[in-house]
Amino acid sequence: MKSTNTLRIAFADEGGNPYNLSILNPKAEVTREEAKKVGDVITNNDLINGKQGFVKTFNGATMITRTERDL
Repeated sequence: MKSTNTLRIAFADEGGNPYNLSILNPKAEVTREEAKKVGDVITNNDLINGKQGFVKTFNGATMITRTERDL
């Protein structure tokens, strides 16, 4: 059985459009505060363009766990 994690950080751009950033294989115990710090760096430094301008608002983070098993 194989298990993988993806950290999804949600943002909104200057026009209010949603933007999701997915990070594959993050460390196992990522906290909301750590994800928020990453989000703050991105939003404060205009690092990612959305549909209508730079992403400006951190809207939360989710850890997605996927498990694969052979049949």
